[in-house]
Amino acid sequence: MGMVKVIFTANLRRYTGGVTETEASGERVRDLLVDLDLRIPGIRHYVVNDHGTLRRHVNIFVDGELVADRAALTDPLRPGCTVHILQALSGG
Repeated sequence: MGMVKVIFTANLRRYTGGVTETEASGERVRDLLVDLDLRIPGIRHYVVNDHGTLRRHVNIFVDGELVADRAALTDPLRPGCTVHILQALSGG
């Protein structure tokens, strides 16, 4: 299992201790989030709910493509890919 680059948007950095970019591993998005939580304790809580599904105010992109499986997070990752984790902003 290879490493992937993970980039957090500015509004999530308060949950990462100021980390803007890191590397983590996982074959699928859900595995990546488990590994990220070991590296940045608590980050998974802000990304997924108690059922393990992606929170509605969070989006994850893998190499520029929006994650398709928001429920089980089974989208595959390849070594060397880039994952962006963003907190959606709303306004009116």
